[in-house]
Amino acid sequence: MSAHAARIENPSPRSLPGGLVKPFFGALLLCATALDAAQAALPVPRHLIDPDTPRIEDPDSLADRFLQAVDRGELVVFGHTLDRTMIVPVRVEYVYELADRAMRIKVYSNLNQPLPVPGQDDCRILGVSAIMEDGSITEIESHVWVK
Repeated sequence: MSAHAARIENPSPRSLPGGLVKPFFGALLLCATALDAAQAALPVPRHLIDPDTPRIEDPDSLADRFLQAVDRGELVVFGHTLDRTMIVPVRVEYVYELADRAMRIKVYSNLNQPLPVPGQDDCRILGVSAIMEDGSITEIESHVWVK
């Protein structure tokens, strides 16, 4: 076999079509660097939740505390203070926030009568979620449906 034939059968990495080896390894290096950068960008949690002491409470008592907060006038949606007769609590959710390792309690309620969305004729509020902390409502989400 001639030297010329040996070069054709065993091409060097530099002689691959279009010089693909260097760009391939360059792309591989960039991907590895990007993964490290993405991991470094994640916030470091202040503390970890102790799995031996979960904060999961009885859903009925949480719903009762939610209704007590509603009775105190804490459930306000677009300027309307909702009372206990306007809602039906249907679900207690435990939301685990990855960024700060906190677990939040959220109570979802259906509205007995839909509420209008100010400035929107084709939308109605059919439900609300309230985040509870220490027996008080700290955040309210309206669940809006378009007609």
